[in-house]
Amino acid sequence: MASSPLPHVSTEPIVRCLDRNHCVATWNRVLIQIWRGEATVEAAQRLVEVGHAFVAENTGHVCNALSIVESTSPPPGDKVRPLLTALFRELSPCTRHQMFVAEGSGFRSALVRGVGLAVSAIAPKLLPFKFASNVEEAALTIGPSLPPIAGGAAALKLAVDAVRAKLDAHG
Repeated sequence: MASSPLPHVSTEPIVRCLDRNHCVATWNRVLIQIWRGEATVEAAQRLVEVGHAFVAENTGHVCNALSIVESTSPPPGDKVRPLLTALFRELSPCTRHQMFVAEGSGFRSALVRGVGLAVSAIAPKLLPFKFASNVEEAALTIGPSLPPIAGGAAALKLAVDAVRAKLDAHG
């Protein structure tokens, strides 16, 4: 008896918003954000809208959020932080992992962690942020919470690569 082929697993994320400084996409119940430049109020508001839709589309499912802060992205300003805090607070009950990857030097990584902790501190309850040193580490953390058909950490890394490619093409 021949075994049936595995269903096709798509590594193509759905881009929800894109400009030269950031891209927000969804893939297999993962909200992927890549910040390349300044996090503006407008970009944060678009992220909040996408986050609301993401939560609504995935009611009853375990989700994850992956935020990648590239080395060229400055810390978010005082007007942006409350918007991000509100979104991450909303995501908290329905996400298993809220991962941050700070790309760049060790100092840069510490800066991003500091901003993450500051955002967490102004929330009414501690947000479950986790920090990874690179996308591979984040994917390995998130991978086990994905449905088996998703393709695990390797497929998530491919999805991140696809989001970066769209950001590269746009910029």
